Amino acid sequence: MARLLTIFATVFILFSCKSKKVDLSGDDPVDINDFIEFFRELPLPYSITDTQISRKLPDSLLISKKVLSQFVPDSVYAGDFDKNAAPRFYAWGKVSVEKNETYLLLKAATLSTQAAYILCFDSRRNFKASMRFVKNNPDRKKSFMSTIDERYVVTTRQSYKGASGEDYYRLNAYVYNDIGTFTHIKIESNEPVVPREVYNPIDTFPHKHKLSGDYIQDKRNFVSVRDGKKANRILFFVHFEKKDGCAGEIKGEAVLAKPDRAFYRQSGDPCELELTFSGNKVTLREEKGCGNYRDIKCVFEGSFSKKKEDIRKPVKKPPVKK
Repeated sequence: MARLLTIFATVFILFSCKSKKVDLSGDDPVDINDFIEFFRELPLPYSITDTQISRKLPDSLLISKKVLSQFVPDSVYAGDFDKNAAPRFYAWGKVSVEKNETYLLLKAATLSTQAAYILCFDSRRNFKASMRFVKNNPDRKKSFMSTIDERYVVTTRQSYKGASGEDYYRLNAYVYNDIGTFTHIKIESNEPVVPREVYNPIDTFPHKHKLSGDYIQDKRNFVSVRDGKKANRILFFVHFEKKDGCAGEIKGEAVLAKPDRAFYRQSGDPCELELTFSGNKVTLREEKGCGNYRDIKCVFEGSFSKKKEDIRKPVKKPPVKK
């Protein structure tokens, strides 16, 4: 009898220790399994609005920055907070895909800024990708809501009223892919189309390289090339808008593999572009998926002609008569 009681007590203690929730608010190292299990499972579809994210969460859900940094880089949330800000982090919830990835919803909050992020971990529980899910909104004329559905599609929706009381919305949808990024798969909106001037972020950069210049089809379809930091590199900016409404834009640095051929390939970015120069033209070809930079139904492609520079000779002043 005494032996049975001892066995029962041992099993009870072990079960109690296993059931006890790990505290992630301290500075001690934490196992990745304990970190992920700390987040409660969420039902699908699951949505958060910009007003919900502002609600205060209990301290029992706190995660210290030291614990978080063991598994998640600060680049995930740094863009939403001032350099000297010290946000508090909370385990909002998780969505698990059987024998596949796990999505964690993490809240980061200061007095003025509250935001939730989706953190994606693969089947081996390695951090792979993230994106902002929803952020508090000071503009009461607009409302924001984000959803993850049963197919694990992440949708963000902005709604607002126009000047005459019309209801407008803008919707974007994303999915996580096997190469470790969230791919933009859908844009939907009933907003009125307002033509805008295309801003070229590298327009004023040096352009002494023989390939540098502006290659155009028209004002809304062009490839801008400027000098790189090294002779075998060029900076480029591409903007296109097709007649069916499909559009894209990308800025980056390409390496010249040959005097007339440059390639854009960056670590962590699935997008690969080829720029081939011939005479006064450049031909653009998308080698691999650049869906993060364009609509889903179009690609980066086409031939663009180099625009002649407007070089005006100084006007000679007539000699001064004495």
